[in-house]
Amino acid sequence: MILEYLEFRAYLYDREVERKAAFLLHELATIWRCSVKNAKRKLKKLTEQRYCSYTPGRGRGNRSEVQFFTDFRKELHTVIRQYLNEKDLKRLMHVLQLPFPQQWIDDLRKPIQEQLGLQTSDPATDVLHAIITQPVTAIDPARSSITFDQMLVSLIGDTLLQYDADKDELLPHLAIAWEADDRYEIWTIFLRKRILFHHHRTLTSADVKYSLERLQQASCANRWLAEDIAWIHCLSPLMVRINLRQSNPLFGRYLASAPMTIVPADAPIQDKHFIGTGAYKITECTESKVVLEAFDDYFKERPFIDAVQFWKVPPEKAQLIAYRITMDDGQPGPALQENRVEHGFRFVMFNTKHVPLMRDRELRLAINELFAMDEMWRDLDRSGLVHASHFFPWKSKPIKRSLGTAKQWLQNSCYNGETLHVYTLDLPEAWAEAVWFQQQAARIGLNMMLHPYSFNELYDRSMDEDIHIIFSGEVSSLDPHLSFLGAFYNDALAFRRFIADNHMTSIDKKLKKMKLAPAAEREQLIDEVVQYMHKEMLIVFMHHPLHQRTFDPMLQHIQYDTFTFVDLKKLWIRPSYDADTPG
Repeated sequence: MILEYLEFRAYLYDREVERKAAFLLHELATIWRCSVKNAKRKLKKLTEQRYCSYTPGRGRGNRSEVQFFTDFRKELHTVIRQYLNEKDLKRLMHVLQLPFPQQWIDDLRKPIQEQLGLQTSDPATDVLHAIITQPVTAIDPARSSITFDQMLVSLIGDTLLQYDADKDELLPHLAIAWEADDRYEIWTIFLRKRILFHHHRTLTSADVKYSLERLQQASCANRWLAEDIAWIHCLSPLMVRINLRQSNPLFGRYLASAPMTIVPADAPIQDKHFIGTGAYKITECTESKVVLEAFDDYFKERPFIDAVQFWKVPPEKAQLIAYRITMDDGQPGPALQENRVEHGFRFVMFNTKHVPLMRDRELRLAINELFAMDEMWRDLDRSGLVHASHFFPWKSKPIKRSLGTAKQWLQNSCYNGETLHVYTLDLPEAWAEAVWFQQQAARIGLNMMLHPYSFNELYDRSMDEDIHIIFSGEVSSLDPHLSFLGAFYNDALAFRRFIADNHMTSIDKKLKKMKLAPAAEREQLIDEVVQYMHKEMLIVFMHHPLHQRTFDPMLQHIQYDTFTFVDLKKLWIRPSYDADTPG
């Protein structure tokens, strides 16, 4: 019952006065994910075991009262230390996910870190424990749109081709070779022999046909990748011919993207589970935990790390984890830290598609002037600001903004005191930026109401007309040109959802040219789209996130995958050895 008790106590912590708190029984049912009847039974057990006393409310809908007997902080410490001593990682992580002040366990950070990172459960098995701050929303390759979800997809499954960012070229992967005609309309793919899915059936051309046709479904956010496909012919079990409706020299790079991951035609796909051919197979996926295990029959080099367990915790507790190794003496080695600028940016989008008020360009210009990023960083006590004015950090530069100019633009606008509804991710850093923006807006007479949204709501279109302004982010893969196209073509993302049709028509003309253009010309077209967005003030560029990662020096071959996550397929640990061992 201790976990149920801690869930109950953490939920009511903000209401506690002298260890007393009021609540409704249906709240317990929500906390404990059970019926009200079962919640009453659990509460009775807690009182019998002297965790608390309980005074029921009189009459329907009246609040009950609970009296706790101990100091919550001390009790939490005791339980965490118990789980640390028992090396009970599952229950430890369950407790860390509870809503309690981070500073309560600052003194336990070191022993917690020693339980996380890379652990060896037996001499032949290495398990990496990593913390994530967001849930898995969808890992169906055809439908996944969030970067972390697509990273998981790339571990569980494989694509026909791979894109080498360093050389800017395509490489064979599930396909051993491929051909395209002179017009890039007919693509012939030759598959490797004896590639196994995780359920140990051999990959064939029928699976390729099935996987690509799934992308053509109307409900698929990534269907833009398959919209040029007219026919798919299985010429033999190891040979596929794809006929396009029009020339597309970039189609080979489409085939290397995560949504084009090949799945088996004979296995059902769920939002949080699918069978692939990848280096890891998924064995568990819940709201709080994702478990991957190495696939011994992978057609390429087997991963060194045998299993990866991702544990979801609140963002403020994420600093408890680093990629660390516990040595033979039970102590972690010294840590190395690396800073990397994300291939992506954070931005504010105006809903010019659904909200007439946001079509006022002067109002949008006034709001843009509020985002003086140096001031925001100073006021939020942050360091490491990387200004954004472009999709790509290597093309960005600081933008000069001022409150005085914001007031001038607002005076020229049609704004008349309306409340603007601003949506932002329910994450501490994002919320802090939105609150800062709300305060700046108030200084020039703009009324803002903030609304949090979660990653799980990304695919929910029902609230589109309620959103005036949205804080969001775009993360590029190592193929920036394809990512740029995807930002505008993916129906689940902010660009196509909230930019007015007349502006999207202008942008689409340039995107269409991009598909046919050589690399240098594609770069020019990307710049023209960004310039158009600045000119029409469709977006406020904010910053490129700077990520700090901590690694143990014994972790070798630290490389980054398509989404700039650590590439777990290539990560390995230099084994320790016994100095007394001969030889």
